[in-house]
Amino acid sequence: MPALTDDVPGELIQKLGEDGARRVKVWLDSTTRVTSTWSVYDRFGADRLMYPWPKGGKSYSYDIGGLFFGGDLHQQSFLVECKKYSNPNQGGAFDKFLAQSYVTLKDHPQLADHFLWVTWHPFRQTTWNDLASEDNIRTALIAEKSRVFGDVTDDEALDAVDASIVADLVDRVWVIVLSDKQETLVISREDRADLMRIRILKEEQ
Repeated sequence: MPALTDDVPGELIQKLGEDGARRVKVWLDSTTRVTSTWSVYDRFGADRLMYPWPKGGKSYSYDIGGLFFGGDLHQQSFLVECKKYSNPNQGGAFDKFLAQSYVTLKDHPQLADHFLWVTWHPFRQTTWNDLASEDNIRTALIAEKSRVFGDVTDDEALDAVDASIVADLVDRVWVIVLSDKQETLVISREDRADLMRIRILKEEQ
């Protein structure tokens, strides 16, 4: 686990963020495609979801972490940023998410295979298909250059970018848009409990 700072993540003082994280965690669990999830709002999860920025002495966090189950994703790990927003003003926050995911993949590659941005409202619709393109990741790194590279110019920051990490990150970023009604179209708690029992029995055989 990377060293942590004493900074408290902003999400911890935002009730809306906490509600969004709780609902995304329930939704992920209900897909039956995850084996476990943990939240930054839980005492156990907080220490596993905070990481230090390379420069400036502060930390960043994700809302949820977990492991996928089944298929090609089996046992691959993921980190999630949740935005329970009702408006498209998310561009700056998404840039920060891209920058911190670059840092996580570069400095702690063993801790995450996928980075999920889950929101209730689309944003940057005119460039939606390119949200996590290499160019946009570089733009995000410039926006957060002081925390990633220190006191440098834009050109110096671009020179410091690891192109292989950027190219790798493109395929690891997911953007998911949820809706309140969509949250109800998942397996029931009772059926999910039955499924978990079946999986446990299979593992014991």
